[in-house]
Amino acid sequence: MEDFWVEELRPKPLSGDGEHWIVRLEKRDMTTDQLAHQLAKRVGISRGDVGYAGLKDRQGVTLQDFSLHLPGKELPKGWQEGLPAGVVVRDIGRDRRKIKPGMLSGNAFTIRLRGCGVALAEEERAQSVRLIADEINQFGVPNFFGPQRFGRDGDNVAEGLKQLRRGRKGRRGDRHKRGILLSAVRSDLFNRLLAARMQEGLFKQLLPGDVAQLAGRTGAFLVEDFESEHTRFEAKEIHPSGPLFGSHMLLPEGRAGEMERSLMEQESETIELLEKNGMKGARRALRLFPSDFGQQWEGSDLILTFTLPRGCYATSVVREFLK
Repeated sequence: MEDFWVEELRPKPLSGDGEHWIVRLEKRDMTTDQLAHQLAKRVGISRGDVGYAGLKDRQGVTLQDFSLHLPGKELPKGWQEGLPAGVVVRDIGRDRRKIKPGMLSGNAFTIRLRGCGVALAEEERAQSVRLIADEINQFGVPNFFGPQRFGRDGDNVAEGLKQLRRGRKGRRGDRHKRGILLSAVRSDLFNRLLAARMQEGLFKQLLPGDVAQLAGRTGAFLVEDFESEHTRFEAKEIHPSGPLFGSHMLLPEGRAGEMERSLMEQESETIELLEKNGMKGARRALRLFPSDFGQQWEGSDLILTFTLPRGCYATSVVREFLK
């Protein structure tokens, strides 16, 4: 079994007809964007006519859908034969819509942690995992953006800042790449706010004045009736949120507001540049609850299975088992 396996989950069944061929591919040793370019070449369309829901890096095995815009046409004969090594076609269908970023319900993971139980007896291993799983079920895990958000060498933030400072001049060229770089800048700011909240021992709490989100939703609201909202917080119906800086973003009050304003003062130039470059403010939940959680031992290897909502990172869950 591979050490890392992720499968994108479709938000709904394919329509069975339409202008877009949907190919479900298993890939290894290749990023999503690299494979999209290869598909465009193989079927004779522009890169812009290839769609996908989420960016996956080259590590491990990924199962995900790509849409190919071929109105009134069949897939070219022999198109599969030239696909790169490590790419396998698992399913082909049709749909009326192009797959766009975010068009998935989540990701299902299977991850092998090799040798993490080598120093423990069998009973100790089982007890350790149970305790961690119980902690996750009660409090969730920190919803950090994962390292792949920041590039292979971690330089996306620095490159994103260069793009921001160039302003309109920096908008020439690859818009897709520019979007990734700018997103890395504000993802880094979000991670810093979340880390600061954890350092103060406030991660497991809802605070008066927090900006909260309904579970699974993007809309945000100010926590004013603390008692009633705290009940919903404990029931996992709402989550405190952190900033994705940009224009027209709702800000918290109280202690949560003080922490965000402190970060805004430290990074005032960057946040101003994000707004000037057209980034719209948004909020992201600070905590994350995996679903369909399972675990088993194979010798000293721990195998984890779980499902996460779109935009969330498996590293947030794995980190809890490697502390």
